[in-house]
Amino acid sequence: MTMFNRPDLAPATDKSVEVMVGLLVPPLLLGILVARALSDGLTQAGLASEQIFSGQRLPNLKIPYPQPGATADE
Repeated sequence: MTMFNRPDLAPATDKSVEVMVGLLVPPLLLGILVARALSDGLTQAGLASEQIFSGQRLPNLKIPYPQPGATADE
């Protein structure tokens, strides 16, 4: 028995393909909209955090410079 003689493996008809495409399009569009909204939200959160931290400065660090004539053992 070949693959094409089995009724459970029959090629899809035009009507069933249209139904499958019709059922798959809304979740795809919804996924695109959710991804875009998530991307925009993360971008806005990044901009807001940048504005919050832009007024703050890092503290000045006092770095001890080696004295001339001093050795590393002292």
